[in-house]
Amino acid sequence: MLLPTAKTVMLDPETASPHLTLSEDYKTIRLGGGKQNLPDTSKRFTGSPSVLGSRGFTSGRHYWELEVGKGNSWAVGVALESVQRKESLSLAMGKIWALRLDWDDQYRALRMPPVLLEVREELHRIRVHLDYEAGQVTFYNAESMTQILQFEATFTEKVFPYFWLWSRETHIQLCD
Repeated sequence: MLLPTAKTVMLDPETASPHLTLSEDYKTIRLGGGKQNLPDTSKRFTGSPSVLGSRGFTSGRHYWELEVGKGNSWAVGVALESVQRKESLSLAMGKIWALRLDWDDQYRALRMPPVLLEVREELHRIRVHLDYEAGQVTFYNAESMTQILQFEATFTEKVFPYFWLWSRETHIQLCD
């Protein structure tokens, strides 16, 4: 059995919403204090405060880890290259598979409608596994390696790491 390969994931500034601020090393996301004046290209998210990883996958098994700061209103996972970028998150959710911490401090599978998860521990470090051929996206608490959630899908195009943030009180930081 092939083990997943750890990937160094960086954020793609060309896809970042103008409402997000990326660190200079493209490893940390924060919700900015206002809308930045960035070129509105076809790659850029303007309908939701989202950003993609700089590298997508069309085969294989991969994983990456990230840390979330204190606070809520974030989501992490994967999205298809063709994900809707100019409309609201609810219109894009058919092409996103993500774990979300909502405003009410409840974890949900990001679907339509979102599905409440019974996660009993506060998540700080998360591992996202992508098995492209098997069509699986699995989320783990990276501190205990407890599985949180698994999605089943059929991938027919490039899949990218996906990040969404709607709170100034927190941040998402990619780990090496």
